[in-house]
Amino acid sequence: MRFRTGVVVGAAAGYVLGARAGRARYEQIKHLAGEARKHPAVAQLADQAGGMVDAGRYVAAGALSTGAKALRVVESNAKSE
Repeated sequence: MRFRTGVVVGAAAGYVLGARAGRARYEQIKHLAGEARKHPAVAQLADQAGGMVDAGRYVAAGALSTGAKALRVVESNAKSE
């Protein structure tokens, strides 16, 4: 499901960025995208994606913090020798 959604989003973005259909088609696509964002299912997916990003940032921050602590221990051990 996520792969399919990614493919659809990627295809849509590629079409918008690469289309040579003119300004009218661009405005139509922009309007349709705005309408899609108002749909409850899309809003729910956006909220879930935001939650996943926040969770990923938390995990990354924890990993970086742990790595920094390990480097401090190695550095202090090297100085004491």
